[in-house]
Amino acid sequence: MKVAIETIYVAIQTIIIYSLLLFTMIGYEFKVEKFLYFYHFIFMCFTYFSMYGMMVVALTPGHQIAAIVMGFFMSFWNLFSGFLVPRPK
Repeated sequence: MKVAIETIYVAIQTIIIYSLLLFTMIGYEFKVEKFLYFYHFIFMCFTYFSMYGMMVVALTPGHQIAAIVMGFFMSFWNLFSGFLVPRPK
């Protein structure tokens, strides 16, 4: 039940707050297929992050420990996604 409610909330939040504002602020050429692709990408990223947070809270005894575990894994995700690894010259 929580997953369904959270998914609907993330979908509404993504379309109103992030996709419409961010798409126009970045200055992309407004075409429907580009906007829908952008919305899909943002929606999936927010849904993935929300579901990961819900999973960590469910697996740990409290939200304080969940925050520590989440910080640990987020640093690894950033490291291996290329944000913290320098490019070879």
